[in-house]
Amino acid sequence: MYRFIIATALVLTGVTYNAYADDIKVEFSGFASLALSYSDDPDIAFSPNYLNIDDTGWSATRDSILGGQANITLAKNWDSVVQFVLEDHANTDFENYLELAFLRYRPSRNWAIRAGRLNSDLYLFSEYPHVGYAYLWVRPPHEYYSFASTAGNFDGVDIEYSQSINDGFLRLKLAAGNTTAKLKASGKDFFIDFDHLMTFSATYIFDAWTMRFSVSQADVGDYKFEALNEFIDLLNSVPAPVWPQAASLSASFDTKNHSIEYAALGLTYDNDNWLIQSEIGISESPWLVASSNINGYVSVGYRLDKVTLFSSVSISKNRHKITKVTAPQFPPGTPIQVTFPLQQLALASKEAVDRLVVHQHSINVGAKWQASDNLIVKAQIDHFDIQPFGGGLWGISDPENVEKEHRINVFTISANMVF
Repeated sequence: MYRFIIATALVLTGVTYNAYADDIKVEFSGFASLALSYSDDPDIAFSPNYLNIDDTGWSATRDSILGGQANITLAKNWDSVVQFVLEDHANTDFENYLELAFLRYRPSRNWAIRAGRLNSDLYLFSEYPHVGYAYLWVRPPHEYYSFASTAGNFDGVDIEYSQSINDGFLRLKLAAGNTTAKLKASGKDFFIDFDHLMTFSATYIFDAWTMRFSVSQADVGDYKFEALNEFIDLLNSVPAPVWPQAASLSASFDTKNHSIEYAALGLTYDNDNWLIQSEIGISESPWLVASSNINGYVSVGYRLDKVTLFSSVSISKNRHKITKVTAPQFPPGTPIQVTFPLQQLALASKEAVDRLVVHQHSINVGAKWQASDNLIVKAQIDHFDIQPFGGGLWGISDPENVEKEHRINVFTISANMVF
């Protein structure tokens, strides 16, 4: 249904364009980040988020982005926005690069209604997560915005109410829709539908302070990943007396009857030389592929003329007790033709569970230089401390590396521009 909304929004934009051609105003803008980064651990691969390719060593594509946007004023109270963002996505379907495509109607000064592909409004940087020019770091904090990448936009509708209150500005937004995360796993397409998405956010701006609170809920829908289908079928084929845990593991990996709930709180203080930002997010989910987590960061920047020095600390970890895979139990004399395949399935189950656990924290330091009105140059070094069985945000090919603690440094320089 919501894919139809995108198409309808674009068609209506064209219809309105033809009907009010003399009143049409189109403004084009663009943004880009050209970055070179180095990750010093050859055993596990780094990616700034879930959607992009992970890699080790040097990379000129890891944090590089090129984006373009068209703002179209259609008629009184009507406008449209279309935005494309090119980055190093693992899946290269066209839809993965279409960031925004919506039609907006403003019936009054305080109300706005949008339909199409929309930004989620769950995070402080929901409106410009790809515009490196607009924030301190070379990339938004890894522990927090890796998760955000899969819900950065959705297809649907939202309604917004805004009002000046007590010398401040309040904005409330309610949204509904769905989205599909298009990922890669083991080199294969891994698509996940999130259906019946509902989001509410409240943002209040007062003087130097910006506060945002948001809550969201979505049902985990269909998925496309043949290896996961086969894995679940194998678990379902195991007799309960032999391995009682197989049924519960199957239910935990399957998407049926699972939903994800999320709540976030963000705060920004921007006054004189100081820029302080912090966000915390909490998710609740019984689905093992995207289990319950808590993540957050605190960032402090200090301006010295055209240079801003900054540092951040971030953390992400599973909220609940980690699933422990128990071995199947066999009666004495069970043939090896029966025991061996089930033991291998149990081992594969343990490896799958262990790879999904997230437990890491990091600290970074960096500098941002305002080279010109349209160009910012940044340098940043991140130190990540990944706990054993905590590398769920990283690409790990060797199972032995899942069990180890990793301390990784990532150095990045970038040029960020708007045009």
